[in-house]
Amino acid sequence: MINTIQQLITQGENAQLEFKSADVRPDSVAREIVAFANTLGGTLLIGVEDDGAISGIHADNLDTWIANISRNNIIPALRVDVTHVAIEGKVVCAVTIPKGKDKPYQTLDGKYWLRVGSTNRTATKEELSRLFQQAGLVHFDTAPVADTGIEGIDFRLVDHYYRTYYDTAFIDLPNDEQQSLLLNADILTELEGKQVATVGGLLMFGKQPQRRLPHASIMFAVFKGDDLTDDLLDKKEVLGTLPELIDKTVALLQLFLPNPSTIEGTRRTETVLIPLKVLREAMVNAVAHRDYSLSQRKIQVHVYSDRIEITSPGKLANTLTLNKIRYGNSAPRNIFLMKFLDNLRYFDGLGRGIPMMLKLMQERITFDEIGELFRVTLRFA
Repeated sequence: MINTIQQLITQGENAQLEFKSADVRPDSVAREIVAFANTLGGTLLIGVEDDGAISGIHADNLDTWIANISRNNIIPALRVDVTHVAIEGKVVCAVTIPKGKDKPYQTLDGKYWLRVGSTNRTATKEELSRLFQQAGLVHFDTAPVADTGIEGIDFRLVDHYYRTYYDTAFIDLPNDEQQSLLLNADILTELEGKQVATVGGLLMFGKQPQRRLPHASIMFAVFKGDDLTDDLLDKKEVLGTLPELIDKTVALLQLFLPNPSTIEGTRRTETVLIPLKVLREAMVNAVAHRDYSLSQRKIQVHVYSDRIEITSPGKLANTLTLNKIRYGNSAPRNIFLMKFLDNLRYFDGLGRGIPMMLKLMQERITFDEIGELFRVTLRFA
């Protein structure tokens, strides 16, 4: 353990390591713990100066002192591991903070801290929204979209939905009942005394939703070879509501997929490289589960000579892992979108999609998390 701590000190402060002197105050320790827990976890060394010099700390009741801080100065309480070793005749305390499972954490003054490089800072509004979303405490798809209103909702789409699923003629309802229904369904919401469209409301029923949510389109590209640097054969930006995005993109995939064939006698038989239900499930998942709070990224669909790559903004939600999703586990990020897409029969909500894709594709399908992105790769052979 001594060697490990000495190696940490040699590294200097970084995104997962912080030094504090012996006279550090409890609120400062709490801030460090919160920042690490809200980010990737890390180690706090107490008894080490900023320049790496070992100043030491009194070991009396050290474990109790740290435990009280993590229990009483942090909301929600967080369990940390505490060890202390003697180096150069002085005691250094190592506090190991895990990546928190109950994010977001805050200090007693109500601030949410993040670790950025070797420093801490309070979370921005967007970052805090993402932390709550990842924890499943709020859902971005029901967040208000400023400078919108009921006029941005396509009543024909709403009417089709309610006639199909509820046998209700929305278009024939009085204006006040239409407005009430839209509010109760979270298609509209209140913002500063005004009724505005929600993110999900625009995505499902909006008139030209990409005018207000430009990142909600799909970038579709076809390459001549098997690499991103190869010649570009075709490129399109797919626009529309989520059902339109799914249907249009699946149609494009079918159009641009290779169609190898075999000749038996006088008959020609075409080989289906990727089943239609796999393409459809992959696109439904891409639009239903992406993180719409990441407004600088769009879904990318790339067709190469040997594969399709579908890349969505946002890692797997909540406690999901690449291994868990293979067995039908789910932790929906966008509850609103899931409900409406389920009612429109785009999926059955039983978690069978990925197991079905694995069964049909076997080793020809892979799932990857790449930073803040999630990618599905469908290989032709």
